[in-house]
Amino acid sequence: MPQNTQILTLRICNIGFKKLVNGEISNKYREVKPFWTSRLFEADGSPKNFSEIHIKNGYQPDSPLAIYDFGGIQGQELHEGKLCYKIKLGKLKEIRNFEK
Repeated sequence: MPQNTQILTLRICNIGFKKLVNGEISNKYREVKPFWTSRLFEADGSPKNFSEIHIKNGYQPDSPLAIYDFGGIQGQELHEGKLCYKIKLGKLKEIRNFEK
C-alpha cells in the first residue's frame, strides 16, 4: 500500500462484528457531528478519499479486524433515529484475528 494512502478506522461491538463477517452489513453509519465531519471530509467540504476501511472489534493489537475497500460516503440519512453519514463498505479484502 502506498505511503500517502488514508485508512478509515471504525470500531464496532462484538455482535456487529459477527454480522459484518456474515455479510449482513454493507454500510456503516456515523452520526453527523463535528468529530465525524472532520474525520470524513476535507476542510473545503469535499469527502476524503480513503483507500481502505478497517473495522475493529476492540482496541487491542490482536482485536478482530475486517479490512474493506472504501466504497465512498453516500450522503446523510436517518439511521436508528439519528442523522448519520452513510459509509459504503467496498469489497471485503481480509479478516484477521477472528474465528466464526
